[in-house]
Amino acid sequence: MELNTQFLVDRLVQRMDLDRIFLFQFLDEGRKSPHLLLVVNPIKGVSVRSVAPIIHLCMADMPEIPFTVIWTSDWVSQLKKGSLYYTYASLPSHQLYQSGKKGYPTVSNKLVNSLMEMFVLDYAQGKKVSDEFMVACYSFRSKMDFFQATAMLHQFVMLRLKGFQGMVGVAVGKSQNLEHILKVLLGAVPGLFEIFTYDVHSTRLLRLLDSSYAYSKKKDRIDILEEEFEFLLVHCQALGKAMDDMVDFMNDGVASYRKKQNDRVAQAVQNGGSVDKISVVVDPKHSKTIVAGPPIREDFSGFPWPQKYKNDANIVVDKIYSSYRPEQILLVNYQMGVLSKGNPFEVEAVDQTDELKMQLYLVVLTKKNLPFSFRQRNFGDVGACMIFLDLPYVEKHLALGSRFVNIVWKKSWILRQKSTFHVQLMPREIDWGCKLERIKLCSKNARSVMQNLLTTMAEAPLLMPDTALLLLRELYNIGIQTYLQCAVGFIPKDMDLSALLDWSAIASTDVLDGILNTHDLNKLILSIILKPQDIWWKSAAMDMDEKHKTLVISQARSAVELYERLFEGLILSIEQRIAQVS
Repeated sequence: MELNTQFLVDRLVQRMDLDRIFLFQFLDEGRKSPHLLLVVNPIKGVSVRSVAPIIHLCMADMPEIPFTVIWTSDWVSQLKKGSLYYTYASLPSHQLYQSGKKGYPTVSNKLVNSLMEMFVLDYAQGKKVSDEFMVACYSFRSKMDFFQATAMLHQFVMLRLKGFQGMVGVAVGKSQNLEHILKVLLGAVPGLFEIFTYDVHSTRLLRLLDSSYAYSKKKDRIDILEEEFEFLLVHCQALGKAMDDMVDFMNDGVASYRKKQNDRVAQAVQNGGSVDKISVVVDPKHSKTIVAGPPIREDFSGFPWPQKYKNDANIVVDKIYSSYRPEQILLVNYQMGVLSKGNPFEVEAVDQTDELKMQLYLVVLTKKNLPFSFRQRNFGDVGACMIFLDLPYVEKHLALGSRFVNIVWKKSWILRQKSTFHVQLMPREIDWGCKLERIKLCSKNARSVMQNLLTTMAEAPLLMPDTALLLLRELYNIGIQTYLQCAVGFIPKDMDLSALLDWSAIASTDVLDGILNTHDLNKLILSIILKPQDIWWKSAAMDMDEKHKTLVISQARSAVELYERLFEGLILSIEQRIAQVS
């Protein structure tokens, strides 16, 4: 997807009083990616953060790129104080727009020279002391003293940040709280929060760094497990390397500009010109086209689908990407009548050929945990059932050998992927022998519970119709959840019975075929139990007579037999998989 920056500049200038706009390459997770610096003339009573929605509005139909907003007076102050970040971002070669008003000089050669010398020296000194704390950290680690090792990690990161914060023009004072400092730096360098995410999975562990420092000052201790320390060590080293790389990247950019300026001066002197007249000319209307957004990794061109289905599927996937901006969108399976990619959770694929309305089963990989886990989207003849997994969850469960995440990671089609997503993960091999034992135990217990419920329904001396329906619903609920746990190894959170039945087709349509291939009265009963509120509040079951109650019990018996048959087939499938491997 291409972004015409001149079109974006025109939109921004129409909506805001901008002094300058800079577009520059910066490091994001170790990769170069475009960033914007917007220098805005101050507006009375308006804060810098409050203009962010206007910028998002201008990028609504474009690939969104990270941006920094700063008032004009603050920007000039940062240049005068020698912020390497703003100096690098404000190089003349990065300038896209300058207002017609009298402006400040961007970067003088004299200022650049002094900045290079001062910042390289200061950061190098802080880095040297920081590395000494890392040596001490390894020393305590060898003694299995993970509390002191964690305290050393805190100082390793703190000294790196203290040197780094001056370069990006952020004052953090005397604070020794890493979480506070990183959140202050977030506005200028959001990439650091890709490492120290402080999300639902990592917050408790990352706060151990600050806790260890606080307890160490009190000459007290807290217990830190080896696994917790190893997690912190990896993240702290990654954060230190990210800051080192950013500093080197900015230094190289400014040094390159300085070299070009010196060459221009030398050329002017050689030609007998005046050094004072050497300047950098910037065309305020210069338009660049950059590549941003998610490359289309799979457009379904090789799939055995009608062209209309391919077109509708691409539209659905693009809508999902534009709505959630995930790291990846993965196709795990699809069902089109009885045409299926096959069950990725079994050894053998199934080749079938009917052409009916199609359903995609997707995993949407996000950077952070979202407040929901399941969504459905439709367009034309194609629907999409999708679950949302965040990257920390995937990393954790790949390392644990989780069956679902492992198979999704290895066997799925990558439909869309952010250009900045370059995560390389090595899944741990699945222990199928261990999984088989768990599946056998799980299915055995579930079958026992379902048989007990069926016996209660069949032998109860006085079974009211509404109670019979609610017990039937519970049988279906136990069955589908056990099926998903055994067949897929994953049960999405906060999904009702109807959504779980739909989602079960990610593996195969066996459940749906088994419960829908029946006569209309059974389908009516199924539609009632899928909406239990109708039973609770609308007395939907009150018109049922003894004949209907007998039909409910018969349907319950069929459901138990269906799930027992499916459980046995799953166990046999895994036993065959193990036999093939051995």
